[in-house]
Amino acid sequence: MTEQDPQRSREAGTAMQGGARALPMQAETALAVMAVLALLYTAWLAQNLVAPIVAAVIASFIFMPLLRAAPFRFLPEPVSAALVVATLTGAFAGAVYMLAEPAVEWATRIPAAIEDAKLKSSELAEPVETMRRVSREMEELGREAGAPAEVVMRQPGLMAQLVDVAAQKGASILIFIVLLYFLLASGEMLRDRIIHAAKRLTDKEKARRILRGIEREISTYLLSITLINAGLGVAVGLSMWALGLPNALLWGVAAALLNYIPYAGPLAGMALMGFAAFITFDSLVQALAVPAIYLFWNIVESQFVTPSVLGRRHTLNAAVVFVSIVFWGWMWGVIGAVLAVPILVILNTCFAQSERLRKFSYFIDGSPTPAPAPLPDAEEKTGAGGTRGIPLRP
Repeated sequence: MTEQDPQRSREAGTAMQGGARALPMQAETALAVMAVLALLYTAWLAQNLVAPIVAAVIASFIFMPLLRAAPFRFLPEPVSAALVVATLTGAFAGAVYMLAEPAVEWATRIPAAIEDAKLKSSELAEPVETMRRVSREMEELGREAGAPAEVVMRQPGLMAQLVDVAAQKGASILIFIVLLYFLLASGEMLRDRIIHAAKRLTDKEKARRILRGIEREISTYLLSITLINAGLGVAVGLSMWALGLPNALLWGVAAALLNYIPYAGPLAGMALMGFAAFITFDSLVQALAVPAIYLFWNIVESQFVTPSVLGRRHTLNAAVVFVSIVFWGWMWGVIGAVLAVPILVILNTCFAQSERLRKFSYFIDGSPTPAPAPLPDAEEKTGAGGTRGIPLRP
């Protein structure tokens, strides 16, 4: 036996041990992927239940710092939570009451506007209408020749569909309000129990820092964005009033709300106001001025105001943000598109504190030199000059 034989035997044994360890790792990875897919399928299937729960959890992170400020910190937690939820519900109900009538008025004008557009484009539509007429005549001839009759399934009426949708959304709103109250009323207790559930002291510290970091970053981000969107709504509303577009308050509120959805929201707002201008004004120049002014204010907001307020440290990878909006919008509709960025912030905060998942945080980060962001307690140890924030804004 040569001297190389024992070495080869050891190498073969090491390779076999490595392969034996790789098999459980592959099995764990496959189980993790299957668990994630099952969780996403459940979230899609039960979206009317899961979406308001996620929205309530995110909203609780926003309002928890408010409950620690004066005068709420001097009141019992249930009373403070009730005041916050009642104020939020009252503001929502008041906005719906004020804007419902002009919104219904614009909705009733849409059919007449479509008919007017058909009349104006009758010359272009005439060949298409001729083809439709010929197709109907051919179908009638086929039936007369003994062709099998076409079975048409009756669909529910429009009113029945509207009632069904209103019932589902109403139940989702009720779930959101009630759950938000309980999360705010018992937020400190829930956080303490989550921390105490961890086995090791380092895990308890990490859980506390992650919860504090999510709370701080979500509340700071959404408060800043809310103030920016409110300013955008005021600018758009005053501009629409100056241009003579009816119900300027409605368009200002719509601009503010749509701006919570990056990319898609401003495009939808520009298209919506452009359509309203075309059915309102006879002058083409006046009609084009409405979407042009809306686009101008959005450029000012996205390129100058938001970077100045949030700064470079609040950036996310634009491609990741776009994919997140598309994915959650497909999962849960409009509410999913609104929650896409806050969900991304929460995931990034959790990824940044895990050695195994930190590589995903590098992809989410949109800053030129991404680095793991220290959470609130870590800032005290690192010092003012060595801290970074969780990147937030696309």
